[in-house]
Amino acid sequence: MSNNTTRDSSVYCLQGPELLAATTQGKLTGKSFVFKDLFDVEGYVTGAGNPAWLSSHDKAAKTSPLIDKLLAQGADCVGRVQTDELAYSLNGQNIHYGTPTNPAAPNCLPGGSSSGSAVAVASKHADFSIGTDTGGSVRVPASYCGLFGLRPTLGKLDLSNAFTLSTSFDTAGIFSRDLSLLQAVFKTLSEDSNTGQVASHIYLDDTLAKSLSEERLNRLQAWCKKSSIKLLGCNLLTELAITLDDLSLLFRTIQGYEIIQEHNQWLTQYGESLDPSIMLRVEWARTITTEEYKQAKVQQQDFTTKVTDYLQQLNGLLVLPTTPSGAPSLTLTGEKLADYRSQLMGLTSIAGLSGLPQLHLPMAGLEEGPCGFSLMGLANTETDLITTGLQLVQGEVN
Repeated sequence: MSNNTTRDSSVYCLQGPELLAATTQGKLTGKSFVFKDLFDVEGYVTGAGNPAWLSSHDKAAKTSPLIDKLLAQGADCVGRVQTDELAYSLNGQNIHYGTPTNPAAPNCLPGGSSSGSAVAVASKHADFSIGTDTGGSVRVPASYCGLFGLRPTLGKLDLSNAFTLSTSFDTAGIFSRDLSLLQAVFKTLSEDSNTGQVASHIYLDDTLAKSLSEERLNRLQAWCKKSSIKLLGCNLLTELAITLDDLSLLFRTIQGYEIIQEHNQWLTQYGESLDPSIMLRVEWARTITTEEYKQAKVQQQDFTTKVTDYLQQLNGLLVLPTTPSGAPSLTLTGEKLADYRSQLMGLTSIAGLSGLPQLHLPMAGLEEGPCGFSLMGLANTETDLITTGLQLVQGEVN
């Protein structure tokens, strides 16, 4: 990969930069990373996964502080990588640049919208990457590509000098094949000095447990037994009297309204450049009224309060299936893919709506394909999630 012209354009963005050398030595010296095409680099245009966006925007005046922090700790940046258009998808498909091949499951979707961030790390082109997660865009591709993926607490990492999709949910996140490295990257970006504690017990919602494959549930139970961590049941969804469908709609309502408020002028002028399936979401989002949005925000606050109270009472971490199953086939299209996406967003909306941190832990060798579980905790407990995750996956090879 000596120059951009030799790179796979479904993974790498040809506008560059191709390389940003570390500015000083530090805790990440010797490590390499890529970044999603939503983060700004001074002197280069951020493309947001769409050629019309790329051609209609100027070069960035400043670099994302996250990239600066990584370079200052000794990491070398080896490229800007692709995203689904405007980050408004979870599939990892892009009609302009192509669908990057999922190294963990070549006949399946790589997941999005941080598709390039996941594929570059899973392909071992880089040691880690940064992406963004609004509706699951770090957690989902991490699951499909067999990586560790962290969505931190909302607002934990600085998203200045980056593309905005939905301010209620946008977060920066991290991918890695090595959970210890992910921990070091998170500490670099967040300046969080906490050491973290291993949870003595974790909770799996009874309703969600019933929808899991026997193999995945058995693997989780084996992890817990080996790690001396108790796996207990809980009734989060039942006690909150809410379904995954409810959560998915609530999330999409807030997200859709905010996207239109942020980008409607550009969408009006350039919307025809979008993938028709994404434009359908834009058209739906335009039907959301201000009153519906306000009501949804009240419901979000109520949900956040209840989930936080519930976790405080449990005094443990919540364990969630990150995705309903392994990565969907590339041949899954139309209504079936839309139905799957709604089910998927119900799962990702739990942390999305509540703004809480979620860490994906991959499970290798499952018959259903690459997937796994996540740990979710109270705000600012990322180090507890990572420390508990390290205990759970000890000895696992991904």
